[in-house]
Amino acid sequence: MTTTDYLPIQPIGLGTIEVEAFGSVLCRMAQAHSVSVYTLAMHLRHWWKRSHLGDDRAKLNIVNGINPMLCGYGPNIDAYLDIVKEATGCEAIERTTFLALKGALDPNGHGVIRPDRAWCPACLEEAHLSGEQFYDRLAWATKAIRRCPIHKLSLSTKCPSCHATQLHYHHLGAMDLCFKCKSPLRTVAEAWVVIPEPQLYERECLDLVGKISAGELRIAPNAYSVFITTFAEYLSPLGKKISRFAYKAPRRPQLAREGRPPRLDTLLRRCAAFGVSPADVLSDPEGTAKSACLLEFARLDLPATAKPRRAAELVELARRRLESELDEARIDAIPSLRQIARDVGVSTGFLNFHFPDLIPKYSVLRKTNSKRSIQRSRDSALAFLLAGPVFEYPSPEFSSQDRLVEATVERTGIGVRAARLAVKAALKQRFGAKSYEKYRKRRRRDPTAKWPPCD
Repeated sequence: MTTTDYLPIQPIGLGTIEVEAFGSVLCRMAQAHSVSVYTLAMHLRHWWKRSHLGDDRAKLNIVNGINPMLCGYGPNIDAYLDIVKEATGCEAIERTTFLALKGALDPNGHGVIRPDRAWCPACLEEAHLSGEQFYDRLAWATKAIRRCPIHKLSLSTKCPSCHATQLHYHHLGAMDLCFKCKSPLRTVAEAWVVIPEPQLYERECLDLVGKISAGELRIAPNAYSVFITTFAEYLSPLGKKISRFAYKAPRRPQLAREGRPPRLDTLLRRCAAFGVSPADVLSDPEGTAKSACLLEFARLDLPATAKPRRAAELVELARRRLESELDEARIDAIPSLRQIARDVGVSTGFLNFHFPDLIPKYSVLRKTNSKRSIQRSRDSALAFLLAGPVFEYPSPEFSSQDRLVEATVERTGIGVRAARLAVKAALKQRFGAKSYEKYRKRRRRDPTAKWPPCD
């Protein structure tokens, strides 16, 4: 087979932050071959099987997957990229996905791409007026990008006609049409929402997309862990102490997470805290950690005095309050740890630090009290129903089980779900468990079946 079997569709916007998403490339490829997206997927699958005997990577049809833009870095995306790359001869197709982050971030890809389509309404309108091909950008697929970096407009996610979230592409690959009602996705300018200020982590995410689009992102082994560890090692003991007063610096990874790659939002959050680029962290973690350390000390204002310590009387007051709550063990209401901390004038961390012997006992007491309170509410609801309402059902006052539930909630104050369970238990006691189960099975077969049976 040669690469002329399929038209060589080249991604749009390579080398810029407006690089096309992989799912958008597939849609344009389907339109160029005058077939639906699903049909194109079947063609590619059979073509790969004929030319690669024994390779079953094409057996999954990821076009019907959860994410419509198909630009993550999972194993299915990796296999599909190889198929499209060989079919079209386009070596740069990988730049339309986040495959370059594979191995550097969470292996499951959590938080990398959003579950639906998002697009800029101004970009869609400009493409329509100029007659150019509208396409989805790779940056729009991330959760961190909430506005168009060009037009400063909030990204749209729903059809203006049927208000359906765009969970898939149009079956014929028309990116300006709703996949559900087939109506245009264009909206009037009056409905556009302007976001003039940059959103959180927007700059860091766009920098990462730009490096991927240009093919300049090179991932160092264990990049994030090396960056965090190196930064901590560069700080002197004094620096580690005073840095807590300057900014919320990321702590060293815990032993349980030592060496594990982070999620994308964690990487962006840490880079924003240090003021460094995520691309630099991934490509040169040691050098970036040194630069971040020097930058932080350059802008660091040392505190004039250390944080004042809590008085010993306050510690004793908090202990007496916890011990009194444990001794009284009231069933009606046991205050939460946050409430006790607020009353004493400290934080919950203060209580956890100073009273490691009392806090576990108090947590067990709170949990036991909660279970007793729930059971007592259920018993009172069941007693209320068995006192009369369930034996009056059906009647003008209690014409349905929903009316029984409403009366139980109104009289006893429990939640709707607990009231439904109480009504179910009361009906079983009145009519018997076997009759109730028979009715449920009959109701599954015939939703119009009447119940309860006549006495």
